[in-house]
Amino acid sequence: MPAQNAYVRRLVNPSEEELQAAVEVLRAAFYNDTGMASLSEGSKRLENLIYRLTMNAALAHGEFHVAVVDGQIQGIALFIGPDYDWVFYEQPEFASQLSQYGQEWYAHHYAPTYEELYRSAFSDSRQSRRDAWNLAFLGIHPRFQSQGLGRSLLAAVMNKADADNRRIIANVKNPHTVQFFRKLGFSHRSVKNLTSKDFTGFPLWCMAREPTRPRSA
Repeated sequence: MPAQNAYVRRLVNPSEEELQAAVEVLRAAFYNDTGMASLSEGSKRLENLIYRLTMNAALAHGEFHVAVVDGQIQGIALFIGPDYDWVFYEQPEFASQLSQYGQEWYAHHYAPTYEELYRSAFSDSRQSRRDAWNLAFLGIHPRFQSQGLGRSLLAAVMNKADADNRRIIANVKNPHTVQFFRKLGFSHRSVKNLTSKDFTGFPLWCMAREPTRPRSA
């Protein structure tokens, strides 16, 4: 059932209050997520930093959309736009705060596996990411999941991608989310499994939606 009194808007110059509300929604959406635990070394501080860095990148080089229900932010979609290949783990502010094991894990396991995921999915790897809209995060507060907010958050950029003949790429860690994206026209291009010394391993799917053209009259 669609959420009542809900709408989606793009944030361009968000307040600190809006940014923190967005972080809290993402934390709730990815609570107990094994992939996020590995990416953040189980640290709330590093998890918050991942979200903050990604929000800043979306504001500077993409689009930041929120779903508002009864005046409160309850859903987030962070997109990195075409012509800008950005990943949070390459940011010095993040890398410098990792443990020695975390730095080695990203350098020797996660980053090579991530690139292999894209080499398996596309013939031109990084260029494919640069040519596309990249969905960095889609998170809905658990109280409002399965109410159409995710679909609404994706709609604006899906329409823009279609108009500009651009692909949309999403990295997905949950098999149930894979099914959600398939219903929106995304296809499974590749999958790789990641492991971690301290946390449960997780799969990473590369999903892609090709642009659709309006039917001629």
